[in-house]
Amino acid sequence: MRNSPARKMAFCGLDRGLCLTVMLLGYLVPFATYVVPAVSGALLMPIIYEYGRNTGAVEFVAVSVLSLLLVSDYEIVFMYIFVFGSYTVVKMSIDRMKNRKLGAFVKLLYVNIALVVSYGILLFIFPVAAIVSEFSEYSYGFIRLLAVMFNVTFFLYDKILEKLLVIYVGRFRKVLFKNGGK
Repeated sequence: MRNSPARKMAFCGLDRGLCLTVMLLGYLVPFATYVVPAVSGALLMPIIYEYGRNTGAVEFVAVSVLSLLLVSDYEIVFMYIFVFGSYTVVKMSIDRMKNRKLGAFVKLLYVNIALVVSYGILLFIFPVAAIVSEFSEYSYGFIRLLAVMFNVTFFLYDKILEKLLVIYVGRFRKVLFKNGGK
């Protein structure tokens, strides 16, 4: 019953709508540049858990395209596409690595490359005037401080994703899938 195509389509559609709604809230809450894409990325976890990484990747792409079309704040959209949403899709694969230190290094490398690519596109390829002027006011030392703070926050986000998955499996999954799951 859980694996029926209709249930899968409905569950993914509801999740996609919820992700997009959260992304649209970024317009109402201007200081939520990182919170909104992080929450949307976290909402992909149940899809990936229930239906696998490929379905999660399709869901991620769908939310990314819809966000590009509907969300006016491109910084939020690019944070979702390059950092939080894409990381959520690959997180479980990285977590399966036997060497935990190597896994932590891969996560750190991934998020830093994603952050540089995201802001590189926003600053140089498709320059968003507000972001360009904001970054022009920052000193090199301040940008480095922001990067360090982002890395610390990212590792907290990673731990929060793990705890949210435990909560989902322990509480919400039983409600969503009355037969208890797999």
